Amino acid sequence: MVRQERLEAVHTRTDDPIRLDAGTTPIVEETECLEEILEAFRDIADRDDIHQAAARLERVQAWIRRAAELAAADPIFAGLRLVS
Repeated sequence: MVRQERLEAVHTRTDDPIRLDAGTTPIVEETECLEEILEAFRDIADRDDIHQAAARLERVQAWIRRAAELAAADPIFAGLRLVS
């Protein structure tokens, strides 16, 4: 029964999801990162599209890595570095 409701919800959506292709540009801003996370959630919850969600989350992961590298290089965070 839940599955049928999900299918109906997908068919009644008015906003089409943004499809990613292999040449998609990297995420630049934090808000774009958050939007991609939400879109990945929608890919799974509304459309059962795990492959599309995985592509979005790869972009998110790449952004997080770049942001962490930039933060690590910032001298203001030198005292906050974790010892591993």
